Amino acid sequence: MEDLKVIQIKDTTQTTTLIRVGEASGDLPRHLMSGEKECGYLVQGRKIEPWYWNSIKDKEGFRHIELAYLPLLPFTEISRSLRKDALVRLTELARAFMLLPSGFLRPSAGMVETWRVFFLSDGGVLILPEQLSQIILHSVSEEAMELHVKRYGRPNMEYPFGLCHQFTQFLYLAATGFAPYQPKDVREDRFRHIPLSLIPTHLDQSVSNWIDATLAMESRRQRETVSAAYSAEDNLAWWLEQTKDFTWTPSAGIPHLDDAGTSVKEFLDQQKKRADRRRFWRKRGALVASIALAGILAISIVGNVVAEALRPPYTAGMSAPEVIEEFHSAQNELDLSKMGASFARGVENPYEMEVSSLFVNSKVRQAYESFDSVIRADRWIGEGRPPIPESAIIYGVVDLQITELDGNRYRADYRMLFPAEREPEAHAAFINVVERSTEFLLENSKGYWRIKEIKDLRSNIVDTLRVETIGRSGNQGTE
Repeated sequence: MEDLKVIQIKDTTQTTTLIRVGEASGDLPRHLMSGEKECGYLVQGRKIEPWYWNSIKDKEGFRHIELAYLPLLPFTEISRSLRKDALVRLTELARAFMLLPSGFLRPSAGMVETWRVFFLSDGGVLILPEQLSQIILHSVSEEAMELHVKRYGRPNMEYPFGLCHQFTQFLYLAATGFAPYQPKDVREDRFRHIPLSLIPTHLDQSVSNWIDATLAMESRRQRETVSAAYSAEDNLAWWLEQTKDFTWTPSAGIPHLDDAGTSVKEFLDQQKKRADRRRFWRKRGALVASIALAGILAISIVGNVVAEALRPPYTAGMSAPEVIEEFHSAQNELDLSKMGASFARGVENPYEMEVSSLFVNSKVRQAYESFDSVIRADRWIGEGRPPIPESAIIYGVVDLQITELDGNRYRADYRMLFPAEREPEAHAAFINVVERSTEFLLENSKGYWRIKEIKDLRSNIVDTLRVETIGRSGNQGTE
């Protein structure tokens, strides 16, 4: 897979380091390139010092972060050149995370994007600020997104335990060369990872068993293991305590599952059967159920059975513009199921990551704080733009206008409100206003309109709103 690349540049006067983060495709959002640079941190042992990059440079078709020379290794080297020292380097990283200023990491759903972490070849770590993480997010390839973000995600993850779980995944990755939830059959099989204890990694059995048990830990146990009163970073103290006496003895090379013993082969065979069965029922289940029902009730209610087998989406009967309006209404509701209800087969939702991230974060906040942190933009404007609770955000589509083009194509023009970078100003939040144009291609092949293609045409920040905030107790600026 394509990864971030570290390039050392030498000339007669200085040596610099470039981190290649992706293709130089389009301009970066203005809010990421304006204002003061956020600092990252260099951590070596107990020593922590602020670190700043030089610039963002597009060169030879690629986007780079330019910085003063550092002997950096991408995080993914933990399963390559650093795998023999993986436990030492991960212990070093966990301690570094605990030294960072409060609120610096802001891990998404309790986990951190590993493109923010670089190991120094001679010991120590460089941790990039969130501002650079957002720049990388706008530039990386899908392969790099998989390597650094997607392969670590799984459902039923308790936020305070998130980094403890992710660091355990890192140990599994270093031992095997792949993350526990990376294989497609694992994800399809309810995220049941291939037991490390079955793979010939040469690790001590007690270490493999602990990794397996931690990865399979239920949500209730996660909550009981660490305290919700602490951040995910502070709770890494539990992981450090658990692993401090481990002996790390991985195999010389990455183990190959094809060469593994009968136990892992039997597990993989059974997992593939379960995964194939779930794929089948997900893709064909409705059809099979409809056929079975038709066989039972064919004589009396054939018409009803056929209707059930070919049941259209709930948007059936809507015109093409109404289907597009319903898509954006579901976006305001953070409802991915409704957003995708009218998609033709194979169409991907370009806003899935954006909406799912907000949905997960809002549910976590609601579960732990009984607080709905996402305020719909259309309702907020309709209520006269009142002050909002501290730590709440405003998100959603407003002023939607749909224009018919040709060949069943439509253009949706609207404004999008979402949170800007927070600034150190009391009693205020800042909201970016983005003007977007999106092109929709629809088809009417079964008697109702379905979305066949979604393509972004334009997305520009046109304003940043300053919104007064109040404490959730009702007093301005207090909690």
